[in-house]
Amino acid sequence: MFNKIARDYTGLIYQIFKNNITQFYGELIPFPNWTGAKRNYWIHFMSAGVFEIWMTWIKNGQQETIEEISSLIRLFHK
Repeated sequence: MFNKIARDYTGLIYQIFKNNITQFYGELIPFPNWTGAKRNYWIHFMSAGVFEIWMTWIKNGQQETIEEISSLIRLFHK
């Protein structure tokens, strides 16, 4: 029962995260040539990856510093 509840909350949190990351990328990166499917899939790809990095970090007991995780995300983002 606990695992089902945890999965449900994770999905809900991801949806909130994805909505916010979509807005973030829309303001940060103008995507002049990225429209339609290309933009949509890129946002899904990036938001899922970043979300999984944060979730894995939390599940692993936050062994790395927040600065290390942020640096990894920036590296992967390039």
